[in-house]
Amino acid sequence: MSITLDLSVVAWFIIFCIAVIIGVLLIIVLRNCLKITDKLNKILDDNADSVGKTLEALPGAVTNIDELAKSAKGTLDKATSVVTTVEDSVSDTIDSFSFNAENILSIINIASSVVKSIISSFSSKN
Repeated sequence: MSITLDLSVVAWFIIFCIAVIIGVLLIIVLRNCLKITDKLNKILDDNADSVGKTLEALPGAVTNIDELAKSAKGTLDKATSVVTTVEDSVSDTIDSFSFNAENILSIINIASSVVKSIISSFSSKN
């Protein structure tokens, strides 16, 4: 007795086996998805009151966050203007100080010239 197998029969057999394996895997995946869905439904049913309260409080929380953001923007604008004012004031003070420093140096120079002339006049009289 001899068995002859055609190559197309073997290919169809392999394709059929792969399809059966994929089908079994899909059934397992779907079964696990249904288990997860059942667990989620049970959790939601057990916590329906808490979920409802949370969803009711959500618009108020969003409103508070919006008001906080507006307040922070106003505070930031005020802080920016204060920093600008302080920067201008410090810049003016530094400019004034350098002007005063030049004046002080000029006064010291004039005073030293006066002291030198007084000393030279007293030393020339001796």
